[in-house]
Amino acid sequence: MRKSFSKTLGVFLASIMLVISLGACSSNTGGNDKGAATDHASTQESNTNKGTESLPVVTLNIVYPGDPQPDQDTVTAALEEKLAADGINVKLKYQYIPWGDYYQKLPIMLATGDQVDIMWTDPGLLGTFAKSNSLAPLDEPLSKYGQAITAALDNKYWPPVTINGQKYGVPAGALGTTKGYYTATIRKDLREKYGLPEIKTMDDLLAYAEAVKTNNPEMIVFNEPPAAYHKGEVLQSTSSDGIVFDYKTMKAEAKYDLPGTLEDAKFLRSLYEKGYIDKDVMVGRDIRADFNSGKAAIGGGDVYEYNNYFRNIAVEGAQVEFVKILLTDEPYMPTTTWNFQSVAATSKNIDRAVMFLNWIQQSEDNYDMMTNGLKGTHFDIKDGAIIAPEGVDPSTIGYAPPEWMWQNPNFLKPKASDAPDFMQQLQDFDKDTKLLSPIMSFNFDQTPVKTELAALSAIENKYKYGISSGVLEPEKAVSQYSAELKKAGLDKVIEEFQKQVDAFLASSK
Repeated sequence: MRKSFSKTLGVFLASIMLVISLGACSSNTGGNDKGAATDHASTQESNTNKGTESLPVVTLNIVYPGDPQPDQDTVTAALEEKLAADGINVKLKYQYIPWGDYYQKLPIMLATGDQVDIMWTDPGLLGTFAKSNSLAPLDEPLSKYGQAITAALDNKYWPPVTINGQKYGVPAGALGTTKGYYTATIRKDLREKYGLPEIKTMDDLLAYAEAVKTNNPEMIVFNEPPAAYHKGEVLQSTSSDGIVFDYKTMKAEAKYDLPGTLEDAKFLRSLYEKGYIDKDVMVGRDIRADFNSGKAAIGGGDVYEYNNYFRNIAVEGAQVEFVKILLTDEPYMPTTTWNFQSVAATSKNIDRAVMFLNWIQQSEDNYDMMTNGLKGTHFDIKDGAIIAPEGVDPSTIGYAPPEWMWQNPNFLKPKASDAPDFMQQLQDFDKDTKLLSPIMSFNFDQTPVKTELAALSAIENKYKYGISSGVLEPEKAVSQYSAELKKAGLDKVIEEFQKQVDAFLASSK
């Protein structure tokens, strides 16, 4: 899925981004003054007597990452018409920033006073912007105008947007955020051809890998290295590849000093030596194309990637199947959601922004229009699934926005092009998860160690991927990596991270 690649890139960039000191003002001229009080009263009356009295028209400036939707203007006009009929009265002005520029341009826009109302944020951006007073706390407007939002989202979704007891964004109702599993897509037709059972364990997966290599020596087995195993331990990644947080000890630890890390590295090296990982793995290529064209037998990724493989595999007679293998003692959630919509502190229309976000969740019709466009033009619904309207080529539909930004699990619908079991796999993915991260709403302030983190990031580029792909000899590479990380200031970063975690945990009691 588009989301998976873009968001992974986004989270990676956010994790290495140094804290930028922003000059955004924390005052709110539109949400707390007398005009806002009038706005509140008018809205309450409008919601009670729809059509008899309306709010003045305001424009919401919305900034999202990615590419503009070709039919955005058409859909926006329809959204504005329905919003006016429902008494919200907002105009929507969208600005899309390419993913590669988003993390650089958005902070500049906020710092220089560009008008921004609603914006997409993730854990890295939200933590940085909240500390610089660039985001509006939304507790009060949510309590007044966010009833549909809070009804749609389980309580578990709110910790990632909460800092020091205040909410700085509206989270998306994500599914499939559990960790502790190895997940991938395999060729079901090949598994059955070789007489192998359904894959439920790592031994089953390795038997499949061996059968592929024996019968199709020209094939790549893994289209990308199965990089993170962490067998048996619940370890949460943090601000650097060199640091993990242990749920049992509640301590930050040096990842490459842990016996399990070396064990994982040796295992990955064995896959590489057996030829299951391509010898040219370090050379950049389109890994999805490897699987979809039949060059690879195991496609790495989550449930969304499985659905993409189902849609795009171009091998005659090929069938795909999702693999989910538990590696830790129990599944766990480091976060319940990665995606938020935040409101700039400088917005003149904070309340109206929340009204709009709430309006999306007020009805299935509103949600479908925001997510799928105009019924009969961009989509239709058949048997509960989104389909292309009759006579419309799906490839020409010009509206497919990032639903994962405002996703509501209650309104989420499968698409006709989805794998038959995709929605069930997605809905079931988190069902056995009871262990949630004890530091889910913790945001690490990188300022005291920003120099060290920059140095650590540079060293990661030398070792991380080579170890995770099995290319580098484990004993030598892991010890060298560990030594260089410590020389660059790893211990100082761990100490600072632990100090802040301890303070967070103490304040959470």
